[in-house]
Amino acid sequence: MAVNAQPPAAQDVLALARAAGYEVHWISNHDDLAIQQRHGALAQEQAYPNHTPGRASKSLDEVVLPYVEQALARGAKHKLVVVHLLGAHPHYSARFPESFEKFGDNDAVAQQMREQGRWPWIRHLRHDYDTSLRYHDQVLSRLLTLTQAQASKGPATWIMVSDHGQEVGHQRNHTGHSPSTPAGYRIPLVVWRDRGLWPEAITQQPVRGDWLGMTLVSLLGLEWSGYDPSRDVTHPLYQWQPPALATAVPDFRH
Repeated sequence: MAVNAQPPAAQDVLALARAAGYEVHWISNHDDLAIQQRHGALAQEQAYPNHTPGRASKSLDEVVLPYVEQALARGAKHKLVVVHLLGAHPHYSARFPESFEKFGDNDAVAQQMREQGRWPWIRHLRHDYDTSLRYHDQVLSRLLTLTQAQASKGPATWIMVSDHGQEVGHQRNHTGHSPSTPAGYRIPLVVWRDRGLWPEAITQQPVRGDWLGMTLVSLLGLEWSGYDPSRDVTHPLYQWQPPALATAVPDFRH
């Protein structure tokens, strides 16, 4: 599907997909006016089940699941569904149910943090953070299962990526956003497609979050004049370049 927009006039993947004929859905567990107006407004279909602004919200990410199921069930031939989760944003203790089993202070991670001299409250927040990721993984699993159930109706690709990392006692006594440590920049990326495994040469490549749009353009089958194959990890011409960061990251693969 061709898109005639010239760079830099239209570089938002949602706008490109919509212009190419995709039915675009934005489903968010963030109650944020800027997100709604800047990103969500580019979608034909929007859902915001969380009605408490700010990160103190205790809206659990599972609230998006019915909306995702409805979006996937719609009959559009081409569809892009963006699901925006709270994930493991602080406050970590608000990101999982109160009845959810938490990590304690007697496992190997806690022992390592004690040996590293991490303060008790940093260790406590790390337990909450790890517990929030355990819950987060369950939500992601359900989202992937919903997508895989729809794959029999046509080609499907599922991508999970985080917008940033968190420092939670990994390198120092600090929790939260961290532009000064590698943990603030390392992010997970998981990609599934219905056509089987990716070639090993692709899976071994480091990937930059700020380049991911080029890969999305390719996966969506868009022909766009601003496309740069050297930034598309699925393309043979992909050329990794480490980003300029405020701190050194020894290895971008781990």
